[in-house]
Amino acid sequence: MSEAKNLTKNLKYTMLGEAILAVLKFVTRWVFIFFLGKEYLGLSGLFADILSMLSLAELGFGISVTYSLYRPAAQGDTELMKSLVQLYRRVYQIVSVVVFAAGLALTPFLDFFIKEMPEGVGHIPLIYILNVVNVSVSYLFAYKSTILFVYQKKYIDGMIRAGVALAAVAVQTAVLWKTGNYLYYLYISITATLVQNIAISRRADGLYPYLNEKKIKPLPDYILQDIRGNVRAMILHRVGTVAVFSTDNILISKFVGLATVGLYSNYMLIRGFLNVMINALFQTITPLMGKLNATAAMEHRQEAFRILYFFSAWLFGWMSICLLWLYDPFIHIWLGEDYFLPKTVVLMIVVNFYVSSMRIPVSNTRSTIGLFRDNRYQAILEAVLNLGISVILAQQWGITGILAGTLISTLTLAFWVEPLGLYRYGFKQSASVFFIRYFFYFIVTVAACALTGFFCGMTDESFLGFLIKILFCMVIPNGVYLAVYRRTREFRFLKDMAKGIVIRLFADHLPTEDDM
Repeated sequence: MSEAKNLTKNLKYTMLGEAILAVLKFVTRWVFIFFLGKEYLGLSGLFADILSMLSLAELGFGISVTYSLYRPAAQGDTELMKSLVQLYRRVYQIVSVVVFAAGLALTPFLDFFIKEMPEGVGHIPLIYILNVVNVSVSYLFAYKSTILFVYQKKYIDGMIRAGVALAAVAVQTAVLWKTGNYLYYLYISITATLVQNIAISRRADGLYPYLNEKKIKPLPDYILQDIRGNVRAMILHRVGTVAVFSTDNILISKFVGLATVGLYSNYMLIRGFLNVMINALFQTITPLMGKLNATAAMEHRQEAFRILYFFSAWLFGWMSICLLWLYDPFIHIWLGEDYFLPKTVVLMIVVNFYVSSMRIPVSNTRSTIGLFRDNRYQAILEAVLNLGISVILAQQWGITGILAGTLISTLTLAFWVEPLGLYRYGFKQSASVFFIRYFFYFIVTVAACALTGFFCGMTDESFLGFLIKILFCMVIPNGVYLAVYRRTREFRFLKDMAKGIVIRLFADHLPTEDDM
């Protein structure tokens, strides 16, 4: 299958699978709140962040090995693929055990993370342990999902997850309606995790039979040395990433309260839906970038990144505008006014979303080139800065201060260091063009956001008003972007590419000459 067809198929089925999963998450959240309440919701968000911290046991190994898989996958070197996959499997088996053991070790200290233990919520240690089990078993088959990703068949992974999730949500809803027992809910989640990972594993084995071959050569020393060096660098990156992006709920629980964690998690579920769609899209694009950066000339790499960055600026700018003006109206319809956060908090969530999303094309391109070591200390400094500022500001401004700490630490370090490293070591050119483009894209987005907000302010809070706001958010920002960017080379390239994708998406449904 050609790369264009793979890209189209990945986009079509991955987006469909993720859309199904997103709808299920919103349904599950409503059911969760209806039957269990804010306290259980807060616990769920808090435990998710604690378990994200335990993901440090992975040490960035997955990203390092994925980078090593791009070249042999492109060249059809199945012997090297087998050796890398065997290493991947063994390491992730160890990671699963370490995550489980470390998670259990934290059980006696749960009181430290919660400002006030909620009344009426029983079996908190058992709830936490079941969450630990669910996360630890997910590592056992992670390498099979990576194989599908590298071969540009991520859509298979997505559709299996969507199918299993659909069944799990139906069962969980029925169980909560019948019993109201959160423990049963978690038992079903663990079962679903095992089922989906086993299904993905078997599908990968069927597509790539060499994965089951017993005769496996040792990895060459130069590859092992490269992986070790990348992992050493990625350890620092992982620590920094977790400290910056996976500690908000812990800090909110500690300094504000568990109920606020529940409110915040609703907003993050909506933002998480966008993140999932973004990840699905970039998981489709990244293997192509990996192959390009492994085989193409420098000017082609630079051109590809410039187009990718333009596309990202348009996409993330539009998504941020939609979040800002649709967040509260959607919460109002979905859950009610009792689940609102202050306007300043909503603004900080949106700004953090935009800034962090604009890092994605840079960080993904860096990983496909193999730039893991040049900015490894930046990640630790960013983590220390984020936690320090967040703790200080949390005592003055509460949740707003915690989110401000994330933004300040990102703008102080990652915003500058990551692009500088990419351009200096990856593209061998000055990064000034990157920052000029960044600020230009940002100014255009702010203008589009202000214009959209002006029109959205004319509508009321009814369901019809919400639909009109959606229409404004669809038309106005994209109209502004089109007016500003329509003559650029990047826009013309993406327009032609989009036409090709649309044709391929519907090619199977178009009548042939035999049908005429």
